[in-house]
Amino acid sequence: MSEIDVQLTCPDCDKTFSIGPDDILEKESISCPDCGCPLPEEELRYLKIAIDYMKEKKTH
Repeated sequence: MSEIDVQLTCPDCDKTFSIGPDDILEKESISCPDCGCPLPEEELRYLKIAIDYMKEKKTH
């Protein structure tokens, strides 16, 4: 899955940034690199579930 990046847009400063799926799975939190606004824990949890699901589908 390293061939894709997840694009996120900060709701506070509108900065768009990308992060690799493996980096997302390893992190305890994700914040905007410009203003530090954190991604809510629940959204990060759902994002990790979606990445795990895509990885599982790719191996089958």
